Amino acid sequence: MDKLVRIALAAVFLLGIASAQNIPAIDVFGGYSYLNFDLPTTSVTSSQRLALNGWEFSASVRLLHRLSVEADVSGHQLSDCVGTTTINCSNLSFMGGPRFTFGNHSSKITGFVHALVGEDRMDLPVSGFSVSDTSVMAAAGAGVDYWFFRHIGLQLGPADFVYTRHLNQYAAPSQNSIRASGGIVFRFGGDFSPPEPKPPKGSQEKAESHRSWTRPWHKTTSAPSESQPRTVATNRPAQPAQPAQPLTVSSRGMSIASLGAFFAPQEFDGAKIVEIVPGGVAEMASLKAGDLIKSVDGKAVRTPMELAAELSDKSGKVRIGILRGDFATETVILLGSR
Repeated sequence: MDKLVRIALAAVFLLGIASAQNIPAIDVFGGYSYLNFDLPTTSVTSSQRLALNGWEFSASVRLLHRLSVEADVSGHQLSDCVGTTTINCSNLSFMGGPRFTFGNHSSKITGFVHALVGEDRMDLPVSGFSVSDTSVMAAAGAGVDYWFFRHIGLQLGPADFVYTRHLNQYAAPSQNSIRASGGIVFRFGGDFSPPEPKPPKGSQEKAESHRSWTRPWHKTTSAPSESQPRTVATNRPAQPAQPAQPLTVSSRGMSIASLGAFFAPQEFDGAKIVEIVPGGVAEMASLKAGDLIKSVDGKAVRTPMELAAELSDKSGKVRIGILRGDFATETVILLGSR
């Protein structure tokens, strides 16, 4: 229990750090773990399945869009593990390896598979005594995360097939065991827009299609289908200059006159369009009510106030990053000079 409390406190501390700076996506998990260990038959032991209870802690850092590197630590214990003595069986494992994640930060449910390798230290009953033994350990399995909030969720798993080679000095066969875990998962970082990449040889449209080259762990965009909006509207005429107007907040949301739309906050995840003013820049750029504006010229915006501040001194072509449902894209709007 003390270990879980420390994990929770560390997660809260990391959450504060992640909110203040741009870092790659990090998932931190802590919870209960069960190990069904296969005690082999040797000259000093008899075959037995040991049910050990314990804990597991893991952290994964996103390197690419879906690929992460993971570190895992777990411990298990069983009292009177051979039934007729007071010998206690226990293990402590340290492993690391790759993890592949299914889903993105806007998904309520995500899944993952991983493959880990490391070391396992275990106390086992041998001829009526407890013997400490160290073995290589490998695990492969999968899990599912259900996100209650943007940064906190419930993790079911991983459910792993575990390979060890304990009691090798007694010519013991390898052990094939099962490990299953569940608990709380915290997510930090990863919520930023990438910087403007250096355009490759060719047209600007080709450069826009390769935005994932510089920092591949950000949310990537896919090519829109015919039913989805076009991403660049550079051929539209510039809108006439609009006089500066004070920001107003009403029941319809915050009005940003330069865009011709009303906005509402979205849990520090962007500025959500709630109403489009007919004939304004937003309508001309094919923006719609419900779109979530995430960035301006590559810089992330988290609230309507930040969006207004970013647009206050801009004119001409401006790149707007939007999220429409699960589809992320960018569009170029033309603002009149001020």
